[in-house]
Amino acid sequence: MYKVIIADDEKIIRVGLKNLIDWNALGFEIIESFGDGQEIIEYLEYAMPDVIITDIKMNHVSGIDVACHVFERHLPCKVVLISGFQEFDLALKAVRYGVKDYLLKPISVDAIEETFGKLKADLDAFHAEEAQKAADKERLEESNLLLEERFFSDLVMGVTDSSEYIKNCLNILYPKMDVEHSRCLLADIDIQEFDHFMDHVWAYNYDQLEVNLHHFLQIYKNEYSFHLVYKNGGLLEVVGIHIGEAGERESCQEEAQRALDCLLQEMEQTFQFKAHAQIRRIYDTVYDMIRLSEDIQDRAESVSGYEQRLEEQKKLIMSNISLGNIVTAQKLFHNILTELGGFPTGKRNNIIIEILTTMNTVLRDVNEKLWQSLQPYFNYSAVLTMGKSEEVRIHCDRIFDRIKAANEKKEYYDTNSLINKAKAYIQENIYRDISQEETANQLFICSSYLSRLFKKQTGESFIQYVTRVKMEKAVELLKDPQYKTYQVSQMLGYKTSRYFSRLFRAQTGMNPSEYRGRVLHVGGEFDEN
Repeated sequence: MYKVIIADDEKIIRVGLKNLIDWNALGFEIIESFGDGQEIIEYLEYAMPDVIITDIKMNHVSGIDVACHVFERHLPCKVVLISGFQEFDLALKAVRYGVKDYLLKPISVDAIEETFGKLKADLDAFHAEEAQKAADKERLEESNLLLEERFFSDLVMGVTDSSEYIKNCLNILYPKMDVEHSRCLLADIDIQEFDHFMDHVWAYNYDQLEVNLHHFLQIYKNEYSFHLVYKNGGLLEVVGIHIGEAGERESCQEEAQRALDCLLQEMEQTFQFKAHAQIRRIYDTVYDMIRLSEDIQDRAESVSGYEQRLEEQKKLIMSNISLGNIVTAQKLFHNILTELGGFPTGKRNNIIIEILTTMNTVLRDVNEKLWQSLQPYFNYSAVLTMGKSEEVRIHCDRIFDRIKAANEKKEYYDTNSLINKAKAYIQENIYRDISQEETANQLFICSSYLSRLFKKQTGESFIQYVTRVKMEKAVELLKDPQYKTYQVSQMLGYKTSRYFSRLFRAQTGMNPSEYRGRVLHVGGEFDEN
């Protein structure tokens, strides 16, 4: 129902308009009536109707004054003026204030129904357009968040190698930034005594920390805008993009270090942890990050120093295989092989075998028939004897080509299977603080891929699903009078009963003790202050 207020200095007209018309049938309801325009103006300070019906002339503040007030302040309500034939000049004046609807005295029921029929159609169209704009804006914001998350991860992991694609993405994310001079940095942030921080300082669960880190970086802006590329325990890798005005090239190192120090200081104050930050590399432009694999070779990093990046690349390969993006998975594999060019042959081959072993496990879950047909190609003994990287590439490309052929023939699998495995893992570990990262690791895929796939196929985020399932289990446990609230909280892996109660209230509208009394009708002293 659209809300209507009436103003006329004659009470008989106010009462007649309110009582002689079936407003509900027209899709409207009268919520207030006034004797002067000043009362309308005062009313508009704290409430907003959809339509104002007001006499064009009144003793103190007229309907023209009301129309002017609405027009000048761009208020989202329509004004309908009641006028007589002798007030034609005033009606023309009201046109300047956007008034298009009039009711001529004496007012007939037919005239009201016709006027408000048009008004309802206009209001319906307006609200439909506003709802569409809001939906489009929400989709755009969500798309930008997904683009931001995926773009920087893919860039660092070697998925993205097109300068045009990089430029287009950055133009969307940072429309005012000079992309051609977008110097950036790659840095590691290591949270000190991470286990102690999680157990004794951080009051929430593991996933909530990652969510809060993402939110923090989204709103944190300084000379550089920072993005979390990946996280493993207390180790964070971040990309920083310079969004300020270009400075002297000689000061890039100092500028980047200052920006990273400021970020670290804000993070330590916000999250109450101590961390060490180290810049791994500074790039003159973001395009230079395409050559990240060359940098790795040039620095001759050790296997241990390369381990973290390799682990994330492996997960990205498995994520793309699970989702049927075989070309991307193959490209990632080629990048890894290139990056391993500086390693001893034995070390390189052992890493390749480790990747192939994980691929083999993932493919068995994806498509058992395809997996069986590929077993002759998973010849680890042959890989161990290969001396040249080109031999390894040709051997492994046979596996990728067979997978691509199966995918093109629609002989692949439904990704629901992956989500079902995630749900099963959650159920099996319902009494633990189960995290998205841990679940993704069990499936050999990236946490961000699991997040996107989970939301797409279930309509819920991973955290929302886990919380809902845990709260359903909490209801079961609360039925048993032997458990107090804090015990149920502990059993479900929550650190504090306060956090548990907050989640429970968000899910049910009541805290656990209220739910016990009102819904479960469990008597006795089962809760405590």
